[in-house]
Amino acid sequence: MGLSTPQLGADEQVVMEMREHWKHLLGAALICVVALIGLVVLLAIGPETGFFAWLDKIGWLAFAGVVAVFGLWPYLEWWRRSYTLTNQRLAVRHGVIRRSGRDIPLSRINDVAFAQGLLDRMAHAGTLRVSAASDDGTIVLRDIPHIHEVTTTLNALVREAR
Repeated sequence: MGLSTPQLGADEQVVMEMREHWKHLLGAALICVVALIGLVVLLAIGPETGFFAWLDKIGWLAFAGVVAVFGLWPYLEWWRRSYTLTNQRLAVRHGVIRRSGRDIPLSRINDVAFAQGLLDRMAHAGTLRVSAASDDGTIVLRDIPHIHEVTTTLNALVREAR
């Protein structure tokens, strides 16, 4: 998912691999459902003959566009964003067309904090804030599943690294 075997160091082992919680896609799914309802209404009330018979084709094109922009693209972004915790670093990878990432050595991590809203608590997810001794400072990882387990594991690995 995140790091392949050639990307790992000699003594490096993957401890956890994760991506954002699926609740991150709820907004996109809701937009697609509303677009589907709009298409069904348009097809139901639109005339089959006459001057406005072309409306059903426009409705299908609009629906396909909405699903591509608000459904497929957010899903691809979600699928291609990964967080990998190894015994030596925290690696963040993201991007669909252009891939980029950031690696934070565990020995450079100063602070690990998390926050949870109501929906996060119900989904056992949360936002993880990792402060590192670097120019970039704090990295924020949103919608991390099993946030308490991740925080505990990360804190233990940081203690071992020091």
